[in-house]
Formats: sequence, structure tokens, C-alpha cells
Amino acid sequence: MLYRIKASVLVLLTLLLVGCGFQLRGGDNLAPELHKLALVGDNKSQFYRLVSARLKRAGAELVPVSAGVPILSIQGLGQGNTVASVNDRANALEYATRFGTRFTLDMPDETRQVFNVTFNRSFLDKSAQALASSREQQQLREQMEQEAAEQIIRQLNRLSF
Repeated sequence: MLYRIKASVLVLLTLLLVGCGFQLRGGDNLAPELHKLALVGDNKSQFYRLVSARLKRAGAELVPVSAGVPILSIQGLGQGNTVASVNDRANALEYATRFGTRFTLDMPDETRQVFNVTFNRSFLDKSAQALASSREQQQLREQMEQEAAEQIIRQLNRLSF
């Protein structure tokens, strides 16, 4: 008897969550119009491959550019550093890094939609450990590429036509 009550409560809670529109994070639900999509960009870059893989995971079929097919154009990931803090000798201790990209979505018979993705991160300058500092910057760039690819998919998930 107790088992049936627990099962009933679980089913009721599940239906309540589904009914209110709750979705697990990472649940990729592209609009039906985006299930066939042409991806345009530097197909040799790691960022392009990440976006391509995320789109496929979200259920999109990547097709060549043709009439009547939505076109997603992605630019490369840009990066800029500025000094965030200095020591008493005016040497840089910490840098603020800004990563960003722009992508556009061209839907048939609709105006072009332009989206921007930007992130700000900071890292310490370890001039005594130059190799470690360059590795940290490389890891930071890889993380930002992954986050930017996820952000592109999240923004596409929000679209409705």
C-alpha cells in the first residue's frame, strides 16, 4: 500500500513538473524549423567543430547551403586582454580577458537575426612561471569556446517561429 502511494506521488510530481514547462538543463529542444540547418564558418576551427557537435546533439541535421534551408553563420572567437590589477612596481598581476563571437541566423522569408555571445574572465599573470601561465590561458580559451558553443545552442533553443 505504501509503495503505491509513493509511486502515485512520484507520478503526480512528474506530471506537475512537465505540465509547468520544466526542462532539465542541457535539454536541447530546437524549434522544428531548425531541425535541418546549414552551418557556415571556418570548418577547420575547434570552435566550429564544437558548435557542429552541439547542434547534432540537439537534434539538428546539418545540410549543405541551399534554398529554403536556415543558415547559421558563426564567426571565430575573438579575445582581448586588459590589465585588471598591478603591483607596487606597476607590473601586471591580473588580466581581465574578454571573449566574444557573433553569429547570424538566416531563415527563409525572414529577416536576418544577429546574436552576440560575450564572456569576461580573469587570470593571474605568473611571469616567473611563463609555461604555466600560457597553459592556463590556453585552458581558459578552450573553456570559453565550449561555453560559447553552449550559449549559441541555448539562444537557438529560445527561438520560436
